[in-house]
Amino acid sequence: MRFAVCLWLTLGLALTASAAGEIRPDFAMESDPELKIPEPVIGFHKKSKPLWLSALARPEADLQRLSAETIAQAHLFGVPELIEAAPRLKKIVTAEASHANARFSAARALIALNATETATDLFDVSQRHGADLRQLIEPALAKWKFEPIRSVWQRRLSAKDTRHRELLLAIHGLGESGDGSAVPDLLSLAHDSRRTSAARLAAARSAGRLQGAGLEAETERLTQQTSATIVDRLCAVALLDRHASETAQSALLRLARDLEPSVAAAALTRLNAINHDLVVPLAEQAMQNDDAPVRQQGADAFVARPTPERIAVLAKLLDDPHPNLRGRVRDALFVLAKSPGLDAAVRQSATNLLAGDRWRGQEQAALLLAALDHKPAAPRFVELLESTRGEVMIASAWGLRKLALPETLPAIFSKVTRQTEIRLKQPTLPELDAQVAHLFEALGLMHHAPAESLLRSYVPKDASHGELSRSAAIWALGHLHAGRPNEPLAVQMVGRLTESPAAVPFESSRVRWASAVSLGRMLAKSQVPQMRAFLGPKVGPDFTSLAIRWAINELTGELLPDAEPSVVSKSGWFLEPLDDDE
Repeated sequence: MRFAVCLWLTLGLALTASAAGEIRPDFAMESDPELKIPEPVIGFHKKSKPLWLSALARPEADLQRLSAETIAQAHLFGVPELIEAAPRLKKIVTAEASHANARFSAARALIALNATETATDLFDVSQRHGADLRQLIEPALAKWKFEPIRSVWQRRLSAKDTRHRELLLAIHGLGESGDGSAVPDLLSLAHDSRRTSAARLAAARSAGRLQGAGLEAETERLTQQTSATIVDRLCAVALLDRHASETAQSALLRLARDLEPSVAAAALTRLNAINHDLVVPLAEQAMQNDDAPVRQQGADAFVARPTPERIAVLAKLLDDPHPNLRGRVRDALFVLAKSPGLDAAVRQSATNLLAGDRWRGQEQAALLLAALDHKPAAPRFVELLESTRGEVMIASAWGLRKLALPETLPAIFSKVTRQTEIRLKQPTLPELDAQVAHLFEALGLMHHAPAESLLRSYVPKDASHGELSRSAAIWALGHLHAGRPNEPLAVQMVGRLTESPAAVPFESSRVRWASAVSLGRMLAKSQVPQMRAFLGPKVGPDFTSLAIRWAINELTGELLPDAEPSVVSKSGWFLEPLDDDE
């Protein structure tokens, strides 16, 4: 049992990590060599803030409004210390003579600045100056846990003349407050069939959020009546948001079998949060539901409690029509394959889908098996190079590059030769460009000398060849000639790298940095002066400059200074200094 628990914890951590590193057909040239662009820094004119504060102090309503809006936007952009504007913004908010538009913008700026010290003033103004201000201010007061407003919200729940928008404000605010004394009134709203569906559901969610036990009977009241509606059943699930008792679990299990997908998905989500074992008996049926969120919950249960038999069922979702779902299942199966007891089942299930004729399953199985370095998949990858679906064309090409089996080189070379002939006769499609680029990378990494002539035909600027294919061809030539200078080729490459930026058509940055990398890799020392001249006195924060820096280091051993980060500045503020002096 201890081993099982540890396995589940390990898988849970791994699945969390895989979300950031999903399997996708990346390009080897983008990480070989690894060129890291420094994080940009935020730049702003030092005279801007005084200018905005001065405008904020003017009596004209439009100047106040525009200044407040600018301060809010500039704060989000990263301009520092704009909290200094809070006293002037507060004055606009509280002054009776302020124009409504200026007051609204000033209040929004205070909220953007997170000026919690003005909560009392914002509260007072929101109650005296109209519904629009309340819609703006009250969610912020809820977030700030401003206690004095709770009594206002509670009065709204019981008042018969409360407007719908303000009722929802009160419901959401109380739900976020943590004050359990509001639960009885919220329950009354959730049960009231005369209320709107939005109000009832919001009330049930807030009540469920505030109380973690004891609402099972309320759930029974909502679901046991013969006329229970979808809203009744959704409210029932919402009330159990923090409940985990056996009674609550039984109610959720009933609701998980509901014919309405929104109800079933909500119940399954809560059951999975309590214990994945509760969902396992329902998971296979859930994965056959017409609704993607229901299928996802079934998949989550099997991912959390995997067995070889469950892997076979789970893998069917690699062919799911919903792209996010099939992607999540693919990445989950990759992690599960790291367990010795599950690896064979994952590989066999993916192989079965790869052998099928459904393009979604082919694509996801190809990505999964390539990521797993499953060599037996190579012959099928070769066959799928001929697919008419761009997704499969790309996945199979990427898979062959990842597997890197020399016996696949003749088929790879044949395919890129035929694709080159096709693209010379018709416009290049994006999927063809990507497929050829992956295959060129494979030819370069496996040093397939017969491909040199074809690869060199992609060095000259020719729009029909495509940016990805050209950069991959140049990058691959660097591998073919690694450590062996070739002067005619080096001259071609430095020409691609250093061509005037004003040239028409413009040479792509990909081709430029691929050329620089290959010049460094093939030890083309004769081209260092031209590379230095094109680089200039500083290493810029772009891939081309970084590639030249890397190449010069490879060729001379000289490590040039690090790239200076770019300065991200925003212009177009309603007021800007006239001079350029920072």
